[in-house]
Amino acid sequence: MIEFLRIKNLAVVEEAELELGEGFVALTGETGAGKSIIVGSLKALVGGKPDPDSIRTGKEKARIEVMVEGRILTLEIGKKRSRALLDGQMVPLKKLSQEASRYIDIFGQRDHYFLLEPERHLEFLDAYIGAMSLREKVLRAWEEFQDSLRKLREAEERREEVERERELLGFQIQEIERANIKPGEDLELEKKREFLLRKERLKEALLRVNGEMEGEGGVYERLWEVKKALEELGGAFPEFNPHLEDVQNFLSALSDLARLVGEKLAYIEEEDISLEEVEERLALLERLKRKYGPTLEEVISYRKKAEEKLALLERSFDLAGLREQVKRTKEEFLELAKQLSEKRKKGKEKLEKELISRLKKLALERARMELRLREVPPYAWGLEEGEFYFSANPGEELKPLRKIASGGELSRVMLALKSLFAERGKTFVFDEIDTGIGGRTSFELGKMLRELARTNQIIVVTHLPQVAAFAEQHFLVEKEVRGGRTYTKVRELSPDERLRELARMLSGKVTPSSLENAKELMERVTS
Repeated sequence: MIEFLRIKNLAVVEEAELELGEGFVALTGETGAGKSIIVGSLKALVGGKPDPDSIRTGKEKARIEVMVEGRILTLEIGKKRSRALLDGQMVPLKKLSQEASRYIDIFGQRDHYFLLEPERHLEFLDAYIGAMSLREKVLRAWEEFQDSLRKLREAEERREEVERERELLGFQIQEIERANIKPGEDLELEKKREFLLRKERLKEALLRVNGEMEGEGGVYERLWEVKKALEELGGAFPEFNPHLEDVQNFLSALSDLARLVGEKLAYIEEEDISLEEVEERLALLERLKRKYGPTLEEVISYRKKAEEKLALLERSFDLAGLREQVKRTKEEFLELAKQLSEKRKKGKEKLEKELISRLKKLALERARMELRLREVPPYAWGLEEGEFYFSANPGEELKPLRKIASGGELSRVMLALKSLFAERGKTFVFDEIDTGIGGRTSFELGKMLRELARTNQIIVVTHLPQVAAFAEQHFLVEKEVRGGRTYTKVRELSPDERLRELARMLSGKVTPSSLENAKELMERVTS
C-alpha cells in the first residue's frame, strides 16, 4: 500500500504531502480544486509517461515521490528530460512504471469503456478461472503454428525458384567433379603442351646427336682411336700422358651423354598423350576458370561452397518436414485450446453468478448478466469468442452489454469485476467512478468499496457524500488564489472537519440542517 505521497510543482500544486493509512481513503473537494492532479501524479508513475506541460508555470521541473511498502519511487519531470529513481538509484522509466504497477492499480471514470470491447470480455473469464497461464500457452502455441504455416507457404511459393537453384547447384557441382581437377594441373599441362609442340624437333636433335656419337666413324669411335694413339705415344714421349687423361675424361662424358640421349629418346617414344588431348584438357580448365574463378584453386573452393549451399537448401526446403511441423504445431495448439475451452465452459456460470451477486449490492437487484461463448475458427486465444450480455430490468431481453448499458451501469459492472480480481495488499485508485450514480446506489457503492478495503488500500476521488462517508481516512483538496496565482493544497480532515465537508457535499453549503444530515449519514455508515 501507499504510505506516503509527495507532489511538488505539478500543475497548480506547489507542494502537497499525504500520509496515507490502510483501508479506505477518500479525496473530496469542489470541482476544479485539483483532485485530478493527485490521481494524475500516480498515473504518471504507473504509466511511465511524464508530461512536461504539467510542470508548474515558472518552475523547471516537477517531482512525484511515493513510499510504498518501504520502497521509494520517484519521478522527476523535466522540460527536456525526466528522471526515474528507485530507492534513490536512477532506473529507466519503464522499470519505474513496472515497479509502480506491482503495487498500484488506477481505475478512472472512463476506464470502464474497455467493457465496450468484446475482445476483452473473454480475458475476464480466463483471469477468473485461473487460466491466464494456459491462455498464454495457447497464444504461444498459436504463434508457433502460424510461424510453421508461414514457412511452409513461403517454401511452396518459392518451390520453382528453389528447384531451379537446386538444379543449377547440382549441375555446377557435377561439372567440377567430372573434371577431376588437381591444383596446379593447368601449369603442368602448359609445360607439356610446350614439350609436345617441339617433340619432333627434339627427337631429330637427339637422333642427330646419337648418330654423330654412336654411328660408324662417329665422334666416339674416332676419339677412341685418338686415345689408343696417345697411349702409344706416351710410352715414347711422356709429355703426351696429361692429354691422354683429358681424352679419357671426355670419353667418359660422351658415354654419359649417350646414355642421357637414349633415355630421352625412350621417354619421347613412350609418351602416350597427344597434343590434341592436352589442348582439349587445357580448354576445359580455362572454361571452368572463367565460370567459377580465375584459378583452379578457386574453382575447387567454389565446388565446396556450392555443396554447402545445396545441403542448406535441401534442409530448408524440406517440404515434407515443413508439412509435418505444421501438423505437429497445429495439433499442439488444438490440444491446449480444447483444454482452455473446457475450463471456460465449466467456469463461466460461476463468474456470472458472482457478478450478478455483486451487482445486486450496487442497486442492480434485477440485473441479469451472461458471458456468451461463440465457437469461431481457431485464432490466437482459442476456439471461441466471448461477450457479456446484460439486462438491467425484468422482462427485458439480454443484449450485448456494449449496446445497452448506461455509463452508470458500466461503472458498476466494472467495479464488480474489479472486486473479483483485487489482489490482496494492492492499492486501488478510483477516480470519480461514481459519475452517473446517486441515491441508494451510491450508498451500496460505498459499502462495496469498504468491503474491498478490508484486504486492499482503496483511494477514491468522489463527489458523493454517501461514498466518502465510508472512508476511514478523508482528505480535502482545496484551491485558493494568492498574489494572482492559483494554489492547491491537500489536508487530512479531523472528525469535525469531516462532518462539515460531508454537509457541504450533501447540500452545497454548510448549514445546521446539512450538518444534521451529515451526522445521520455517518451514523448510518457506522451502524
